[in-house]
Amino acid sequence: MNKKVSLKDLLSEEDATELFAGLNFEDALQLLEQLVEKVEGGNLSLDHSMLAYEKGVRLVERLRALLSQAESKLQILSKEEGAGE
Repeated sequence: MNKKVSLKDLLSEEDATELFAGLNFEDALQLLEQLVEKVEGGNLSLDHSMLAYEKGVRLVERLRALLSQAESKLQILSKEEGAGE
């Protein structure tokens, strides 16, 4: 079971590699949405904005990886289904 990661956790971790690795798609997407909201709010310093941007890029990479994994699984299932006909 994955530990719920908050936006505060994400922004306070210098190296959030472990946090990213444990995120499922829904949680990563929710964090990205929260991060965008925070940046668009305009209340962050330049340093915090840059950190938020870096974390956002990492979240997007995680989301793409999860989507790619799901796509690969679907392709395998489709091939198996086609072979069984």
